[in-house]
Amino acid sequence: MEYYSTLAFVLKQEPIKEHNRRYIFFTQEFGKLSLLALGARKINAKLAGHLEIPTLTQIHFTMSHNLRLITALEEIPYLGIKKKEKALTIAFWIADLVNELVIEKQSDADIWKLLFDTFYFLEKNLNKFPETADFTWIYFNAQFLKILGFSPFLDGCIECGSKTNNKFFSFERKGIVCQLHHDKNDWPINSQQRKFLIFLFNSTFGDFSQVILVREILKEKKYLQKFLNKFTLVIKSDIM
Repeated sequence: MEYYSTLAFVLKQEPIKEHNRRYIFFTQEFGKLSLLALGARKINAKLAGHLEIPTLTQIHFTMSHNLRLITALEEIPYLGIKKKEKALTIAFWIADLVNELVIEKQSDADIWKLLFDTFYFLEKNLNKFPETADFTWIYFNAQFLKILGFSPFLDGCIECGSKTNNKFFSFERKGIVCQLHHDKNDWPINSQQRKFLIFLFNSTFGDFSQVILVREILKEKKYLQKFLNKFTLVIKSDIM
């Protein structure tokens, strides 16, 4: 029987029979893995405390016929996130999104880095700037879709290439459309909203070191959240 070890983020856990749990991880070396933890639901189980969202954990497991978790050791607990209800909610949203859209046993260094950078950014800035939680979700959502290859087309009309009068976004066509080519189901989008979306899909966390930029983007928080939620639903319907 071969044993393996890797760093991992917990994406989901579910009870199995009376005392067991199944954990879904996104790991640094193996991508998404679903592992059975025998006895993890017992009151004194050593594993349980090291497997909460969002914890960075060193896991040891076997990849025999039934993939089984052997031990887990907490590396970074992200206590700041866990103490704030809004931030913890964001962490669960992130875990759910990754779990839904990533297939098992395919390593992806870009997704791993995004998860690591996202929780680091949230933990580091949360106490100083409470608005960090809302921004983090918006940014993660955009970057995750980009890594999966599903960025919206925001550079001119997707039908004719026109750079003028591009005041609508077509979710069906996944891009900006001009006055001539839009239909009744398209969303209005102004120049500032478009600019912020371009920035979210093409920037790194390092570009948001100044809180003034984060606050500027969050002036369009409601629009950006609704846009990304709807765009994500469109992508899910395409690939699931």
